[in-house]
This record gives sequence, C-alpha cells and structure tokens, in this order.
Amino acid sequence: MDLSKYAALFVTESREHLKACNHSLLEWEKEPAAAEPVDRLFRAIHTIKGMAATMGYTGVADLSHRMENLLDRLRQGLLQPAPAIFQLLFRAIDALGRVIETAAAGSDQLPDLTLLAELNAAAGAPLSPPSAPVTEPAPTRRASDAPRLRAVRVLIRPSAIMRGARAALVLRRAESLGAVSGVRPPAAEFERDDFDGRFSFRLQSRSAESEITAALLAVGDVASVAFEEPAASGTDPQAMTRQIRVDLRRLDQLMKQVGELVVAKNRLGALASESGDPVLVEVSERISRLVSGMQGEVIASRMTPVGEVFERFPRLLRDLSQDLGKQIRLDIEGQDIELDRSILDEIGEPLVHLIRNAADHGIEPPTERERAGKPAQGRILLSAARERNTVAIRVTDDGRGIDRARILAKARQDGAAPETETLTDDLLVRVLARPGFSTAEQVSGVSGRGVGVDVAMTRVRALGGTLEVRSELGQGSTFLIRVPLTLAIVRALLTEAGGERYAVPLVYVAETVEFDHRAVTAVRDREALVVRDEVIPTVHLRDLVAARTEAPSSRRPTVILEVGERRTALVVDALVGQQDIVVEPFDAPRGLPPFVGGATILADGAPALILDAAALL
Repeated sequence: MDLSKYAALFVTESREHLKACNHSLLEWEKEPAAAEPVDRLFRAIHTIKGMAATMGYTGVADLSHRMENLLDRLRQGLLQPAPAIFQLLFRAIDALGRVIETAAAGSDQLPDLTLLAELNAAAGAPLSPPSAPVTEPAPTRRASDAPRLRAVRVLIRPSAIMRGARAALVLRRAESLGAVSGVRPPAAEFERDDFDGRFSFRLQSRSAESEITAALLAVGDVASVAFEEPAASGTDPQAMTRQIRVDLRRLDQLMKQVGELVVAKNRLGALASESGDPVLVEVSERISRLVSGMQGEVIASRMTPVGEVFERFPRLLRDLSQDLGKQIRLDIEGQDIELDRSILDEIGEPLVHLIRNAADHGIEPPTERERAGKPAQGRILLSAARERNTVAIRVTDDGRGIDRARILAKARQDGAAPETETLTDDLLVRVLARPGFSTAEQVSGVSGRGVGVDVAMTRVRALGGTLEVRSELGQGSTFLIRVPLTLAIVRALLTEAGGERYAVPLVYVAETVEFDHRAVTAVRDREALVVRDEVIPTVHLRDLVAARTEAPSSRRPTVILEVGERRTALVVDALVGQQDIVVEPFDAPRGLPPFVGGATILADGAPALILDAAALL
C-alpha cells in the first residue's frame, strides 16, 4: 500500500501533536509536581512515534522513542524534573518538528547525534546505533504456533481527522502481522465523506490477540480493536458532525468564484430593475438569495478561531523570558473568536513583533519591578474580542510604559514631529511606526532596529485594519489591532463626489447625517461638525479628490466614520446606496493618496475606489 499520499496528513497531525507537546511542557515547567502534563506529553510523543513507524520514517521514530524513554522515567519518578531536563525536552521537541518536516519531504534524516546522546544520558540508557530504526516491538512468535484466522473489528475515534487515512494506516500495520483479507467496507471507500471510522477485516496471523491489539492501537486515534464479527450495518455509534480537511487554495479559489458571482448578481439585479420585467425581477431576486446564501456558507467555512495563532506565543514568550533574564507570564483571552483564514495567516507576524517589543522594551527586569512596587513577574495579555463587524486584538503589558517625552524629543530630532505639537496617541503610533525609528541605546537580538511597529502597522493596514497605541508611564502599554472579519466580500455604502462614486465599508459607518452649516465649528483650526453635542472633525471628499464639478447647493449628506473611539465626518455630494462589493486585487500606482484602500466593480460594471476609513481619520 502506497502511503506517500498520506505524508501531508502525517505532517498536519504531527504539527497538532507538537503544539500539544509545547503546551503540556510549558504547563509542566510551571508545576513540576503535576502528573497530568507529563502524561499528556508522553501520549503525544507516543502517538507521533506510532505514526512515524507506520509511515516508515525511522528518524522521527528514533528521536521520539528516546524522548519517550526519558519521559517514562520521569513519569515513574525515577528521575526528578529539573530546569536542564525541561530545556532538553524543549530542544528535542524543536528537533522533532524539523525531522518530521524533512521526512515528509522525502528525506528521512537521522536527528542530531549529540541530542540523541543527551536524551539517552538523561534517561540513563546507552546510545543505540543510529542506523537501527526504532519501531514497535515485533510480536513474539513461536514456530509451533500455526497461523490463526481472526475476524477483527476496528473503530477509529470520531474526533480523528481524516478517518479514512487513519484506517489505511491500521490496515498497513495489520499487514505486517499477517495476511489481511475481507476488508469491509472496501479500502477504496475509506476516503468517502460518509465513512464513519468503522471497518473490519480477516487477519491470519501467529500473533496473540493482545499483541495484535497493541500493534493496531499504536497507530493512533484507534478507539477500539475487537475480535468478533462486525456489528449490524444499521447501528450507528454516535451522532456527530462530520469533518474533512480541505486545501486552503481550494477555498481561496471558491471565494474568488463566489466574488465573481456577487458581481454578476449585482449586475443582473440592476438590469432586471431597469427592464421592469416581473419574471426577470423574480429570477434575479431568487439568484440573489442563492448567491447570498452561498456567499455566507463559503465565508463561514473560512472562519477559524484566533487560538490557532495565539497558541504559538506561550512558547515564544517562554524562550524570550530566558534570553532576556526576565520573568514574564502570558495570559490569553478570547481564543475562540473567529477570523477569516486569509486574515489569520497574516496577523501572526505583527503579533510576534508586538509581543517581542512588549517583552524587551515594556517589561522591566525583576529587580527594577520590585523597586517600583510591582511583582517580580511581568504580565503580557493577548486578547481578542468581537466589536461589531471587526475583531479587536490587544497586546497589553504591565511594564514601564512609553516615555512620551523621550519619544517626542527623538521625533523632533528626526523631523517626524513639529516643535509645537504635543504627542497624542495618534501621533505616537505614527512616530513609532516610522521605518527605523527607535530609542534603544543598543540593538539586541530581540529588538532595537526600529522595524517592529513599522512591520505591524504596514501589515495591518494592508489587511484593511488599524493599529492604535495607549500607554501610561510606569503602568504599561496597549497595542490595539482592529481587523475586519473578512476581506474578500464586504458590505459597503456607495457615495458620490465630483461625479465619481466611492465605496465606504459599512463596518466603519456609524451613521449618516446632513451637513448643516449652522452646526459648523472649529477645533484646533480645523473645521468640525456638532452632532448631538459631540464635536466631530470633518473631511470633505470633494477636496480630497480635487473634484472639478460644482458642489451641490443643497444640504450635503455626511457619513460619520468610526474607528475604535475616534470619529470623523466625511462630507459627500450624495449617497448612492448599499451594495456587497468584491475587493479586487489592486496594485497601487506611485503617488496614490493614502485614503484609497482598494478597488471594486459596481453593479453597472463601472470601477470604483474603496476608501480607507483609518486614513481618513
């Protein structure tokens, strides 16, 4: 049986087990006396070893076997956990991840011999020759034992991902024990969506039933092995939600096709309205409902919990703490909040830079914190929360905060801030995000080159989001990222200025009012509009786009834009309506104003620019 097609599944599941390993090891390091973390760690490593042995990846199986030996002695109390042991296990997990990737890529290399020797020395065992593959113990056979024919019934765990692939691995292991026949359902049906993980086969083998059971369970994700006839076909073990893995590229392509359908739906709706044909209008409305339903399902299928990104940071912060000689605790909240997968893949890098900056610049050394009356251990909070149609991600630390006077002095020295301007939060984030801006006296391996906030701001703005900063000297800082739930298809308010139409994402529209000259005032030499006793700065879209046509004499509509706690009043010539728009790929030409955030095709086939609300603020 060719298992090469299951290499991607092996890598995917191994990565999940490695994440669990890091999580369990971090938990165990905090509470060395706890038994549950080491048990979970042992089970994860054992599962990886079983999968690797089944796939024939001897290097992976070898390393995981030696880790298993060390963990087994720790579980039995023959060894006591110590900082050196934890550090060795962290290194071994990193090495295991590397050999898993190389093995699946077709190069089954042996792990670092020095690391193998350290694992064996820690476990008190001699170093076995690296050329000897580590596999499951071969069943003990006696020549006098005649092969026996048994009916074997196997149940894959309902929670297993790609149960068909796991069933194929079980059959591969069974074939190593004897002759397999009578597979029901046929192996070709394992890849069907309705395969529930139940299958049976006949095995002719000299091995004892206990040996067969142990060998099949070692494959992983096997719920039970029974030596009896298969249950009646009408029985169903549990009602459960079926899941399959789908290549993200296929989802991306499906989203593009749905985007084209949305454009065609809008065009069809406009033509139907112009024709006045009731039959065509009815068909158009039905197609509109079907496309909207498909759009919602495709977007929902791409939504992924932010915890998939957040779970990588405890290990990152643990290593940073050791490198910096600081005590830092990472708390995570809101990991169940969901984001579009395309945004989630891009948000990881900005968070890495912000967390590294918080650990290096924000959190003080233990002695400095104690002198300031703080606990020796610093705290970084990584949280996510749903805010209307956006997700707000916060990186908060309880460190020294940002010295605004020092930042302002450096900014004035570099010409980034006027001599008379105070350092507001808006100006602070713009200064910090300037390429190369840094107040660090020396460059470290963690930060100091002035690229962290710059990278975060650039990536977040490319996602249609915003980056804000709030800080109090001596108390800590908060970097706030707001990103839309999805980028591909958004609801927009269409506006008009100078005879051209512009789209404003509805997620940033708080309300619409009329521009009344009687409510106009001024704040810091800037025009503002008083709306229900609130003074809101205004932006005239005609002025931004240098409209050449005459402004309408009547009262003009005003769109109140809201990003976080900031508001601005966008004065336009007219409101055209609302529409689902598809954000088209957009290569911005040189000199394009910063308030342009993309482009789209409207229902009548005409192009329109999408306004970036954050830039207008």
